Amino acid sequence: MKRWLRSLLALGFGSATLLPASVVCAADQAPPAGQAPAAPPPASHAQAPARHVHAPLPGGDGVYGRFDGSLTLGASLGAELEDGEPRGAVKVSAHYLWTAGVYARYSDAFGRNDERPVRVVSLGIDARPVFLPRFARDLEHGPALLDLTLDSLSLNAGAYFAQPVRGAFGDERGFEAGVGFGVPLLAQAQGLWLEARAERRFADRGANAWLFTLSLAYHALAWSTEAE
Repeated sequence: MKRWLRSLLALGFGSATLLPASVVCAADQAPPAGQAPAAPPPASHAQAPARHVHAPLPGGDGVYGRFDGSLTLGASLGAELEDGEPRGAVKVSAHYLWTAGVYARYSDAFGRNDERPVRVVSLGIDARPVFLPRFARDLEHGPALLDLTLDSLSLNAGAYFAQPVRGAFGDERGFEAGVGFGVPLLAQAQGLWLEARAERRFADRGANAWLFTLSLAYHALAWSTEAE
């Protein structure tokens, strides 16, 4: 208690001591009565050199065209390998804000498979969970090829219906889940992409299997929200 009072008093006396000195200094600097205050020194007409502001390079905003349209439409053509047996594959997809989407895929072995299904149809959902968090935290610094490849990481889950070598369509069916990514060949969201995916199929009827797909895709942006 005593120490607290001592500190408070010392602070008060220090303030009282400094106040007159400041008043005296202000009085010394004030002009005599009847005399106009001194005019401020003339401002220099010399101006600082103008700073050159450079416009950002195209695609340097970390978006790379992904917000040019709210909906990203994709179509791909490629080949898939299921337990060592190949099939041709066609796939279409749609994603909202490059993040949440759906897909549909048709695969056909053209009668060349011995054990795995000769025809398969898949329907499911696909999510790209990396893009929006990286963009919100300002982690998109380029180069565009690297940013777009990282942001293309996707997780899919869906159902498949297949026709075995000796059987009818739908005799084999089950659940599929996988992970994939893509590389933009033009370093832009819209354009050609090289895509790869690995999936595991869990059969309700039939045999479980691993599926690997490599395809060439084209992504187009649609449903722009910009005012005309």
